[in-house]
Amino acid sequence: MSETLRFEAFSSMVEPEFWSGLAHHKLHSARLDTARTLVRGEFSGGRRHAVRGNSAEPTQRLAVPARLRVNQGAWEAAQGNTQQQAGAVGVNGYLHNTNTIEEFKKRDKGELLRDAGAEILEAIRSGRATQTPELLWPFLLLSFADLKKYHFYHWFAFPAVTADPPDMATEAPAPLSSFVSRSSDLEHLLTTFAGSSVCAQGAFVARYYPSNVDNPWRVGPLSEWSEIYGSDKAEDGGIALLGFVDPSSHSTRPGWPLRNMLTWLRHCHPEATNVNILCFRDTALLAGGTVDSATLVQQCESIVVRVNVTPVASLTSECQVSGWERNEKQKLVPRIVNL
Repeated sequence: MSETLRFEAFSSMVEPEFWSGLAHHKLHSARLDTARTLVRGEFSGGRRHAVRGNSAEPTQRLAVPARLRVNQGAWEAAQGNTQQQAGAVGVNGYLHNTNTIEEFKKRDKGELLRDAGAEILEAIRSGRATQTPELLWPFLLLSFADLKKYHFYHWFAFPAVTADPPDMATEAPAPLSSFVSRSSDLEHLLTTFAGSSVCAQGAFVARYYPSNVDNPWRVGPLSEWSEIYGSDKAEDGGIALLGFVDPSSHSTRPGWPLRNMLTWLRHCHPEATNVNILCFRDTALLAGGTVDSATLVQQCESIVVRVNVTPVASLTSECQVSGWERNEKQKLVPRIVNL
């Protein structure tokens, strides 16, 4: 099997308090200033929701959208407060608020994406993204606040550098519960994550040792690539994986953050052309207390995808960038909130 790797796009989820914060920002801080403003969002591992049928039908587990949440706390980013919920990954966003509806409609959407893509590529080239992985998945918010009617016109974008030709999935995605040799290895992985900060960073490297019953996992930040993933460890019996906190709950499609992670990979480690991707979705279990191994097997949502990574000669500002959010009908149009 070999097919184009497909991704589950982000879906924005904005709490009403955020729009109240935008009104306050417009009236008391920005006024007529249209310079971009730093805000904050977050996402967690994707989980399917259990839906009970009638007595003759079994309980179904349905996928839900990969949510990027923005709430009142988004405005605290400017004060350096970057805290997020337990198990969540923080994301920097850039608000571009316009003064009129005409400015909102005429703003060059392509230019906004290209500028964001150039910043992502610069963070990769400089090494800052290796130290701070969240620089790989910023979001944009173009808005106009009609404060007379309390209407908020807005459009989110999640910039992603496009691979050309696309990356390929060389094997069918496997549930993590079937990838490991023993159910207890899932418990070991959660324990390893609980004792480190790599999940909060959103991206990590891992090495799985199927023959090591007592200590089957080694996990670290992207900066420890050589120590954990490096090719010189090919004879140690471990299986190397590149991992990320995956907001998708789709059975076969990884979430949107993986797109720019693969861009990071092809630039920083071009020797890694075939990689195992651990799409870690079980952040909710990290905060849920102790769970026995048998229950973990049933509740585990994470998957492992084998990817053939497209090589690239260089990262340039001419790279194609996509990411404007589609509405419920899959059309590329802005949205309006009426408060």
